[in-house]
Formats: sequence, C-alpha cells, structure tokens
Amino acid sequence: MTELLTHIKNASRELWQVFGQYESWNSDSTKCEDIKSRLSHFNESHSADPKHIDDTIKALLRGLYLIKSGAEWDEPAVGQNSIDKPNSTHRARGVQWRLVVVWSGFEIVTKTLLLKRETGGLGPDEFNKFTQKCGLNSYNFLPSPNKELKNLSRWLDESQEGKQVLDFLSVSKGDAYIIQHWIINRQPISNWVDAVRLAKALRNATAHGALSASKVNQWGLQQPLFTLSNNLGEIVVASMGKLVSQESYVD
Repeated sequence: MTELLTHIKNASRELWQVFGQYESWNSDSTKCEDIKSRLSHFNESHSADPKHIDDTIKALLRGLYLIKSGAEWDEPAVGQNSIDKPNSTHRARGVQWRLVVVWSGFEIVTKTLLLKRETGGLGPDEFNKFTQKCGLNSYNFLPSPNKELKNLSRWLDESQEGKQVLDFLSVSKGDAYIIQHWIINRQPISNWVDAVRLAKALRNATAHGALSASKVNQWGLQQPLFTLSNNLGEIVVASMGKLVSQESYVD
C-alpha cells in the first residue's frame, strides 16, 4: 500500500468519526451545526441546512473516492492486451490517466469546500486560497524536464521561444504560463499553487488529446505526472484533516 493511499484511508476513517452514521445528519440539527462550523473554515457561507450538509458530504465522498481510485493505481498502464506485459507507452498513458482521475476528485473537493458554484474551472486564486486553508508544509521542488533529452531539446528552439511546445500542447492563458515556466524556461516547481497549476495544464493537455503517451516518454514526464497526482491527493488529505481538527462551536 502506498503512503498516499494509507493517508487517504486514515483521513476517510477520521472524517466518518466526525460525520457519524451515513445520513444521520439529515435528522440531527446539532450534527448539522457541528459540520457547518467545520466547513466554515473553508467558506463561512456554508449552511447548516440538512440538504446543504447532505449534498456537501456526498460531493466530498465522490471526490475522495476518485482520488482513492487513482492512489490505488500504483503501477498504471493503459492499452495493453491481456497477454503481453505493458510497455513504456502503456505505462506512460496509464500515468496520464491516473492524473486525469485524481484531478477530477481534487476539483470536486476544492469546489465543494470553497463553495465555488459557478460553472468553469478553478484558477490560481482558488488554488492559492485552498492550499492556504489546508495548512500544508513547504513544497518539495519538482525539477523541470531534462533539456538534454534528445526528443525534448529539438522542441526548445530558442528562436521560437518555446512556441512549438505551447502550440503542440494546445495550451493558452494560465496553462501556457505554467508550461512555459516549467518546460521552456526550465524553472522548477517550488510551491503548492504552481504544482496544482501544472497538474491542471498537463491534465488538460491529456484529456484534450494533445499530449500523447509517446511524448510523455520522450520528454521525460512520467515521474512528474505521477508526482503531481500524489501532490493533489496530499492536498485533499490535508483538507480533510482540517475538517476533522476544527473546533466545533456547537454546545
């Protein structure tokens, strides 16, 4: 069992000690007030209304389940047949889709706790607010891909200022900024917000079909993708810990 999976299971168990029996909050106003006071750490507009509490808890559980599913995929591979062992392309594709699954869970949990109801994705402001609320330890640096890799160096033509990479990945705005920072400018990821931004950009490039498994291998992205998935899981585990540790203001 991976360390992340252990942390997720422990967080889930502690969360249920707070929530109590499934759906018991629907008929217990005191429990609803208690849960609401904990949720208020992330957004004071959370309500003690039983339906809101019920919807919130079920959304958190959906997010946790997706992250747990990704964490259980310790040696991901996609596309191989039932006879042959997965090759490097199958494993690269598996790591990509592990990130896609974990990102979905992360997005659900973050939007639920921050009460981001409007349509559209999350951005740097939400990432900063959420990670600050989680009380995370300092981020471990994620180095940029090795420019000396033959199949990456030819994409980093200085005269093009990395435009080839951005065009190939079909990224723009915030996604383009963090890709340029990490791959083109060869700057490490040094904080949680940038880690989340990079995870989002690579998730989008994968889900939209721009980033192929072969490019993941050629550009040395397998381990970074795996690390970023774990980073998202670690943030969500920290958020669950905050829910558990918050003092209840209900007598």
